[in-house]
Amino acid sequence: MRKITIAIDGPAASGKSTVAKEVAKALNYIYIDSGAMYRALTLKALRLNIDVKDEVSLVEMTKVSKISLDGVHIFLDDEDVTDEIRSKEVTQIVSPLSSIVEVRNILVDIQRKIAQNKDVV
Repeated sequence: MRKITIAIDGPAASGKSTVAKEVAKALNYIYIDSGAMYRALTLKALRLNIDVKDEVSLVEMTKVSKISLDGVHIFLDDEDVTDEIRSKEVTQIVSPLSSIVEVRNILVDIQRKIAQNKDVV
Protein backbone atom coordinates (compact mmCIF):
# COMPACT_ATOMS: atom_id res chain seq x y z
CA MET A 1 0.00 0.00 0.00
CA ARG A 2 1.25 3.45 -0.89
CA LYS A 3 2.26 5.65 2.05
CA ILE A 4 1.17 9.26 2.33
CA THR A 5 3.39 12.25 3.08
CA ILE A 6 1.83 15.58 3.96
CA ALA A 7 4.19 18.58 3.85
CA ILE A 8 3.31 21.90 5.46
CA ASP A 9 5.31 24.98 4.51
CA GLY A 10 5.17 28.61 5.49
CA PRO A 11 7.08 31.42 7.16
CA ALA A 12 8.70 31.16 10.57
CA ALA A 13 6.34 31.41 13.54
CA SER A 14 3.25 30.91 11.38
CA GLY A 15 1.99 27.86 13.25
CA LYS A 16 3.28 25.14 10.92
CA SER A 17 4.32 22.84 13.75
CA THR A 18 1.06 23.29 15.62
CA VAL A 19 -0.98 22.48 12.53
CA ALA A 20 1.29 19.56 11.59
CA LYS A 21 1.03 18.01 15.06
CA GLU A 22 -2.75 18.27 15.03
CA VAL A 23 -3.06 16.83 11.52
CA ALA A 24 -0.74 13.94 12.40
CA LYS A 25 -2.69 13.25 15.56
CA ALA A 26 -6.06 13.37 13.79
CA LEU A 27 -4.88 11.03 11.03
CA ASN A 28 -2.76 8.82 13.30
CA TYR A 29 0.33 9.64 11.21
CA ILE A 30 3.92 10.14 12.36
CA TYR A 31 4.82 13.79 12.92
CA ILE A 32 8.26 14.64 11.50
CA ASP A 33 9.48 17.72 13.35
CA SER A 34 12.11 18.99 10.91
CA GLY A 35 12.83 21.99 13.13
CA ALA A 36 13.74 19.65 15.97
CA MET A 37 16.18 17.90 13.66
CA TYR A 38 18.00 21.18 13.01
CA ARG A 39 17.95 21.93 16.72
CA ALA A 40 19.49 18.52 17.47
CA LEU A 41 22.35 19.25 15.08
CA THR A 42 22.78 22.69 16.62
CA LEU A 43 23.02 21.09 20.07
CA LYS A 44 25.72 18.75 18.78
CA ALA A 45 27.64 21.67 17.27
CA LEU A 46 27.50 23.44 20.63
CA ARG A 47 28.72 20.33 22.43
CA LEU A 48 31.60 19.95 19.96
CA ASN A 49 32.43 23.68 20.01
CA ILE A 50 31.91 23.98 16.25
CA ASP A 51 31.44 27.55 15.13
CA VAL A 52 28.06 27.96 13.41
CA LYS A 53 29.84 29.90 10.66
CA ASP A 54 32.10 26.92 9.88
CA GLU A 55 29.96 25.36 7.15
CA VAL A 56 32.48 22.67 6.23
CA SER A 57 32.67 21.34 9.80
CA LEU A 58 28.89 21.53 10.22
CA VAL A 59 28.30 19.54 7.03
CA GLU A 60 30.84 16.92 8.09
CA MET A 61 29.24 16.72 11.55
CA THR A 62 25.82 16.28 9.94
CA LYS A 63 27.07 13.46 7.72
CA VAL A 64 28.19 11.41 10.73
CA SER A 65 25.24 12.21 12.99
CA LYS A 66 22.37 9.84 13.61
CA ILE A 67 19.03 11.60 13.97
CA SER A 68 15.76 9.80 14.55
CA LEU A 69 12.36 10.52 16.00
CA ASP A 70 9.27 8.69 17.14
CA GLY A 71 6.70 11.44 16.78
CA VAL A 72 7.27 12.66 20.36
CA HIS A 73 11.00 12.40 21.05
CA ILE A 74 14.05 13.38 19.01
CA PHE A 75 17.19 11.28 19.27
CA LEU A 76 20.70 12.41 18.43
CA ASP A 77 23.23 9.60 18.19
CA ASP A 78 20.76 7.42 20.15
CA GLU A 79 20.43 9.97 22.99
CA ASP A 80 17.02 11.50 23.73
CA VAL A 81 17.63 15.26 23.37
CA THR A 82 13.96 16.31 23.23
CA ASP A 83 14.24 18.73 26.15
CA GLU A 84 17.79 19.95 25.55
CA ILE A 85 17.10 21.16 22.00
CA ARG A 86 14.63 23.75 23.34
CA SER A 87 17.31 25.56 25.34
CA LYS A 88 17.97 29.27 24.90
CA GLU A 89 21.49 28.54 23.59
CA VAL A 90 20.20 26.29 20.81
CA THR A 91 17.38 28.67 19.91
CA GLN A 92 19.81 31.56 19.52
CA ILE A 93 22.00 29.84 16.92
CA VAL A 94 19.87 27.29 15.08
CA SER A 95 19.17 29.61 12.15
CA PRO A 96 22.66 29.68 10.55
CA LEU A 97 22.91 25.89 10.58
CA SER A 98 19.45 25.47 9.07
CA SER A 99 20.36 27.74 6.18
CA ILE A 100 23.23 25.54 4.94
CA VAL A 101 22.04 23.86 1.73
CA GLU A 102 24.05 20.67 2.16
CA VAL A 103 22.84 20.23 5.76
CA ARG A 104 19.27 20.74 4.53
CA ASN A 105 19.77 18.12 1.81
CA ILE A 106 21.09 15.57 4.30
CA LEU A 107 18.13 16.13 6.61
CA VAL A 108 15.66 15.88 3.73
CA ASP A 109 17.18 12.49 2.89
CA ILE A 110 16.70 11.38 6.51
CA GLN A 111 13.10 12.62 6.43
CA ARG A 112 12.44 10.71 3.21
CA LYS A 113 13.81 7.52 4.76
CA ILE A 114 11.54 7.98 7.77
CA ALA A 115 8.56 8.50 5.45
CA GLN A 116 9.43 5.57 3.21
CA ASN A 117 7.30 3.04 5.09
CA LYS A 118 5.03 5.28 7.16
CA ASP A 119 2.28 7.84 6.71
CA VAL A 120 3.81 11.13 7.87
CA VAL A 121 3.16 14.82 8.31
